[in-house]
Formats: sequence, C-alpha cells, structure tokens
Amino acid sequence: MPKIKVRAGGQVKLPAPILTKYRLREGDILDVADAGNGIVFIPEKVKQKGGRQRLFDLIEKAWARNRTINSAAFDRVVNRAVRVARAEERKALGN
Repeated sequence: MPKIKVRAGGQVKLPAPILTKYRLREGDILDVADAGNGIVFIPEKVKQKGGRQRLFDLIEKAWARNRTINSAAFDRVVNRAVRVARAEERKALGN
C-alpha cells in the first residue's frame, strides 16, 4: 500500500496508479468519508455525465466549423471528432 504525506493546507497527492485506475484528473471532485478506522475518497459520478457533455460539445464545435456542408459530410466530421477524443482518452490512460 503506497504512503502519502499530508501537505500544507491539508492537501494530499494521490499515487499515479490510483489516478489512472479511476481516471482522475485535475479538477475532479472526490467525496471524503470517515470509515471509522480510516478515510475513504470516493470519486463523484460526474465522469459519466462529463463524457456525454464532452461529446455534445465536440459535435457543437464541429457543426460551428462546418455549417455549409451536407449532413453526410457532417457525420464524417463528427465521427472523426469522436475517434480523436477516444484516442486522446486511451493515450491519457496509457492504453
């Protein structure tokens, strides 16, 4: 079990394997629970909603840049944006 040090202001740095396993990034919210004999950090379920919102943001961004194209071409643009987003996520996770 890795050990971490409490820093100024009560800050702690989570080990990289934990960040990767739970897909945590800067700005993510963790619930903190007192388990009686320890402390438990529980990631909020925001990740699922955040992923969906990111997809909609990508679609809006693609549409804003490509308003003059037909729907089939726009579908290709959206699919490409989704592939890029998935590749970035895999890269971030080290897969």
